[in-house]
Amino acid sequence: MPPGTRRKVEPEQRRADILKAAFVCFAERGFALTRMEDVAARAGIAKGTVYLHFPDKEALFISLVSGIASPILGEVGAVVEADLVPPRQAIAMFYAVFQREVLETERLHLLRLIIAEGPAFPAITEFYHREVIAHGLRILRTLLERAAERGDLRNPELAQTPQIVMAPALMSIIWRTLFEQYEHLDTDRLFADFLDTLFLPPDGGTK
Repeated sequence: MPPGTRRKVEPEQRRADILKAAFVCFAERGFALTRMEDVAARAGIAKGTVYLHFPDKEALFISLVSGIASPILGEVGAVVEADLVPPRQAIAMFYAVFQREVLETERLHLLRLIIAEGPAFPAITEFYHREVIAHGLRILRTLLERAAERGDLRNPELAQTPQIVMAPALMSIIWRTLFEQYEHLDTDRLFADFLDTLFLPPDGGTK
């Protein structure tokens, strides 16, 4: 390559580089304080190049957070649609994938940002609810309804409030990002104990 000639970067790679830089900026500064020029500087490109791929900061953030849930919803959704495993096992899988793809990665900081800054940026929360939360709730509602029909739930009416399954996941995000340095939360134990509060033992007895 002749001196002074820049290496051509394919659009897909450039987009990936921008998202990687944005991830760092959002995690370090939060959504409100991050500027498009900050992302450009982190990626080593001109600010105009960022705008070629993302029209504004909200679109950039939405692209990041929408990718967080894809592995979880895709993996668990396929199992639920095929009805391959019992509902309790499928929800346990949901927790396991959530732990692997979110809690054990830096992605948890982006979800913390949605919780902390979402009320000030309704376009982001509306998108995340429409494209991620609503889809996840449909999967969880299906599982709880199946469990209720099979007599596996401690309270069959829980099938009407699938949001309850998300409770320990949300709590684990808050704990990991705010309080873990002061007191460890055993999320494996948390998820296992929570499943015991939802489901009857396999033999149908009480525990």
